[in-house]
Order: sequence, then structure tokens, then C-alpha cells
Amino acid sequence: MRARSTLALGALGLALAVSSLAGCGGGEDEPAKPLAMRQVARSLERESTAFLDREGTALHRGLDRFLGGRITTEVSKGSAECRSGKKTASISDPQRYPFACIVEGSAAGGGLTVNITLGFVGLDLDDACWQAANERIAVTTGAPTLVTREEADRPVNQVRACV
Repeated sequence: MRARSTLALGALGLALAVSSLAGCGGGEDEPAKPLAMRQVARSLERESTAFLDREGTALHRGLDRFLGGRITTEVSKGSAECRSGKKTASISDPQRYPFACIVEGSAAGGGLTVNITLGFVGLDLDDACWQAANERIAVTTGAPTLVTREEADRPVNQVRACV
């Protein structure tokens, strides 16, 4: 009897779960909603961990010259912030650049530690994925370094992910 009631409860739970999902996903005539900026920020923060260590980036080349060959990096948890292109003063074409984000971290090497703020500009944004280019770098208290458009367009200086 106990096995039958457990099985019946399990079947009922499955039926409820399936029916609750029936409205999810949108039909073909329902447009997909773009990712929320907080979703992009969390995703960018995760991707930035690998980006800080990626050799060949404009950032890594500069850190290597300043901190030496053995560099350790870290992203500050909860530091990523993103805004839509429409709400970002430095973006004049929000259709082309749909969002902008910053994320903070640090790098250490050669007995020195520096704080880093990276600025990313969105290149693509849809219902599940995004792509951004690293266009600004601020290390410690110095003024931000602008990365040239040519440098930012190099795949090594870009990140992409799906949430």
C-alpha cells in the first residue's frame, strides 16, 4: 500500500511539473525576451576569471611586463555590473552595442598586487547568449587605458557565454 501511494504521489508530482512548464519557452509567435542585465553580469563575472588569465590579451601583455611571468589573478565576487546600451552614456549606437559592463579583480606577481577594473562593451545579446569585447582597462589608481578598436576586435580580447 505504501509503495502504491508513493508511486501515485510521484506521478502526481510529475504531472504537476509538466503542466507548470507548459507555459514556458514561448511559442513561435511569441518573441524571446533578451537576457536581463543581472544575468549577463553574473555570467560575465564567471567568464572574467578565465579572461584575466588568458595569454595574449591586451591586459595580460601589460600585466606580464609589469608583474613578471608568474601572475595570479582573481575576480572580485559580486563586482560585475552591466547596463543596457540605451542607459550607457558612452554608447552612441545601442543597436550595435547592446550593453556595457565593468568587472573588478586583481593580479599579483613579483611581490606586487594591483587592482583591475575591466570595461566590456557588448557586441551581441539574444535570449540566451552574449558576446563582449574588453575595451577599457584600469589598473590600480591610474586612468583607464583605452584599447584600440582593432585590438578589441581581436578574438583573444573578447568573451562570450550563454546563461
